[in-house]
Amino acid sequence: MLLLIGFAFLAGIVTVLSPCILPVLPVVLSGSVDGGKSRPWGVITGFIVSFTVLTLTLSALVQALGFDAEILRWVAAGLILIFGLVLVVPALKDRFLAWTTVLVSRGVKPVQPGKAGGGFWSGLVLGFGLGVVWTPCVGPIMASVITLALSQSVDASSILITLAYSLGTALPLFLIMQGGRSLLLRFPWFTRRSAALQRSFGLLMVLTAFALFTGTDRAFSTWVLTTFPSYGTGLTALESNDAVKAELEKRRTGLMAGNETGSTPDPLTLGQGVWLNSEPLTLEGLKGKVVLVDFWTYSCVNCVRTLPYLRAWYQRYEREGLVIVGVHSPEFAFEQSEANVRRAVKDFQITWPVVQDNAFGIWNAYQNQYWPAHYLYDRMGTLIETHFGEGGYAETEAAIVKALGLTASSPQAIAGVIPVSQAVKTPETYLGYGRGARFASPQDVVTDVPAVYSLPAVLEPDQWAFAGSWTIGPESSRSTAGSSLVLRYQGERVYLVLSPADQKKVRIRVSLDGVAQSELTIDADKMYQLVDQPGSSGGLLRLEFEGAADVFAFTFG
Repeated sequence: MLLLIGFAFLAGIVTVLSPCILPVLPVVLSGSVDGGKSRPWGVITGFIVSFTVLTLTLSALVQALGFDAEILRWVAAGLILIFGLVLVVPALKDRFLAWTTVLVSRGVKPVQPGKAGGGFWSGLVLGFGLGVVWTPCVGPIMASVITLALSQSVDASSILITLAYSLGTALPLFLIMQGGRSLLLRFPWFTRRSAALQRSFGLLMVLTAFALFTGTDRAFSTWVLTTFPSYGTGLTALESNDAVKAELEKRRTGLMAGNETGSTPDPLTLGQGVWLNSEPLTLEGLKGKVVLVDFWTYSCVNCVRTLPYLRAWYQRYEREGLVIVGVHSPEFAFEQSEANVRRAVKDFQITWPVVQDNAFGIWNAYQNQYWPAHYLYDRMGTLIETHFGEGGYAETEAAIVKALGLTASSPQAIAGVIPVSQAVKTPETYLGYGRGARFASPQDVVTDVPAVYSLPAVLEPDQWAFAGSWTIGPESSRSTAGSSLVLRYQGERVYLVLSPADQKKVRIRVSLDGVAQSELTIDADKMYQLVDQPGSSGGLLRLEFEGAADVFAFTFG
């Protein structure tokens, strides 16, 4: 436990650089330009209290009161908006400071218009709001605590870990505010313009509030993670070592085992993302229906190959009482983007409910380990079948038909089925240093910075190599103009997960066994099919990039 507490404290310090925190940093900086010496203490006190309490109790509050957790985000945005307007409009500032002093600090000398005061209490309220918007911005350690909290498995260790994380986060926040205050006091130029600085920070807070209301902050976070794929994973690398993973698994197994005989929340309530095509659903609320819970992620070819069957079943049996719930648990950072998932749902013609499971709350509640995975429930809410991976479609459909109380009919054709070769295929091949294998360039791998690589004299089956300048990150690698990726693969079909990085479009010249193929244009974060040659046993695939693109993983069919 001491190991997790220590790493949680360090992770809290690092999280101030998280992409989802950058948009709200003006709120932190505002603590240095207004409210007196005590305001930073109020901000961090409010932050520690709200972050700790919400992390450990949010799911219970949502389930007990039946409100949308997003409401808390709007409340926090409202608080930030109010404080921003107070800084921008002098009359509002005087009235607000006087009001908070009278309301909260009876017996304290009243605040005079134009004077600093009420700093601690106004900072406390602002810190409460900051803790709310900070809650989703966590790494592996806190994600595990949140998941266990969602499963009502909170113990003393969870509280201590959360406090350590919040204290670690509070430290750089306090230093930022104190540093800003010292800067103002040290240089007369800033002091003379303090009113203008306050209005400037107030305007930034107003803009931050509107970003929170509209979701622009999330779009910004997605852009950062997509443009700089090593950034987010680099921040969480501190907590991703083997010792931390082993300790987290030990805690999870022990707490979940101790909770087997107690009441546990509905697993579909444990997701922390939006619902698409539906209002939020629960297994309890779906009793009377036959429910198929499908774990998937949109850039996984194995998941994509199951979609024609799911579409067919939904069309045939929805009116008879079948409900499919797609749980989108992302494999790559860009798959956490709501906009990307919405685009994929539309492109794949998915009409059944889908919930984003970015923090893997639902995934962990099922103790799932696979994409795709199906869990089938009868009308009484009893789990009657599980299936992991592809295949078994006839058996799953038969179980659906039986659970619905229908008479089995003759097998019907499934439209849009993607064929899969039964011959030898190259294993799934990841192109980042985190899970990469069979890399054949003669140079040593240089992580997270550009380096020049070359092709080997001979490329064996299933091996791949870079030529030119590449930046190899933990889950992907980034090309440059003129760089190449070469793969000797086995199979009939080749797929590659790609992102256009910091460009809207990137063109790639594709050749197979030295013969030019159709040029590929990368304009979205998704999986692209590069080769479709039924009856082929494989070949030498070469990709030549005209700009920066992120390559994540090859899959084969």
